[in-house]
Amino acid sequence: MPDPGAPTAGTLVKLLIEGYSDPTATSGLIGSVSAVINPETYSLSYNVTYEKADTIGSPAPTQIFASMGTGDFELELLADGTGVVPLPTGISNVDAYIAQVRSIVYDYQGDSHRPNYLRITWGKTVFTGVCKNITVKYTLFNPDGSALRAVIKLSLSESVPFSTKAQEAGANSPDLTHMRTVKAGDTLPLMTYRIYGETVHYMEVARVNGLNSIHDIKPGDELYFPPLKK
Repeated sequence: MPDPGAPTAGTLVKLLIEGYSDPTATSGLIGSVSAVINPETYSLSYNVTYEKADTIGSPAPTQIFASMGTGDFELELLADGTGVVPLPTGISNVDAYIAQVRSIVYDYQGDSHRPNYLRITWGKTVFTGVCKNITVKYTLFNPDGSALRAVIKLSLSESVPFSTKAQEAGANSPDLTHMRTVKAGDTLPLMTYRIYGETVHYMEVARVNGLNSIHDIKPGDELYFPPLKK
């Protein structure tokens, strides 16, 4: 039996932005706002982070894999108060719509002590992340100077919960070999935790790197983190 709440063929589905207190963006819904007019385009970009190995006398750099970077999502929302397209229910003007978008994607939340985690849904596209930047460009005004049309540009970064990363680390780290450069503030247990998801292997890391002490590291040192034995 068809879902009575599901959109029928030909129904216009608006892009939906939801703000959550939970990092998974599946529970703790704070609020939501839909697009007035669906964006003409949006962009997704994915990044990989590398660190350059500093080898004296090397004729060319060697890029050492450090981590998978964030995925970035950018889109523009048009807020139109001319009446050609109605604003969402309960929102009376362009300024009120901008305030609603900002409250969901950007504003600091006192209960969680941070801005919301976001879920963007439009058709088959689902993006979970956080807002890096919001820019509002006003393009049309009423005679009294109030906004009649504006473009809201959102820049967001993918965010994966620590619980999800820990599960992935537990599944993948035993089979991976890692090289890391020691940075200021790093300790061997901390670096071991970043690689394996737990600190118990730091003595083995010290052994394979020929360290006399777990404190015998300094910024700039290259450390080898071996695959774990199953």
